[in-house]
Amino acid sequence: MVRPASIRINKYSGKFDPTVVSARFTAMKTIAVDQIQVAFGDLAGLENTVKTAISDKVANPLTMVQYLAFAREVWRLVRKHSGKTLVSEANISKAKWTSRGLDPNVLDIILNLFGISGIVYS
Repeated sequence: MVRPASIRINKYSGKFDPTVVSARFTAMKTIAVDQIQVAFGDLAGLENTVKTAISDKVANPLTMVQYLAFAREVWRLVRKHSGKTLVSEANISKAKWTSRGLDPNVLDIILNLFGISGIVYS
């Protein structure tokens, strides 16, 4: 059965009703806050691990921010991809950050922290 246009319009306009939107956000807020607390905890631990692993290999301490940005990017990739796709995306990310002036050997150390190997940058 095909829905008439008037029913579709009413349903669509209901999505923008402030009470409906407020109810959705209220229902999702606790879950979202719980999830982000876990994610931010993991991310803070990751950043500390990366800093410890590469601190003696980074010549310019001002580039540490960029290495941490690379680590966060790889963290997102690991959460989203796996297998050959992950390796391919990590290779693209490594090439991008190498072209921005970061040391590919230090980037490899960060990738190894995530268990990603086999990255070849040419």
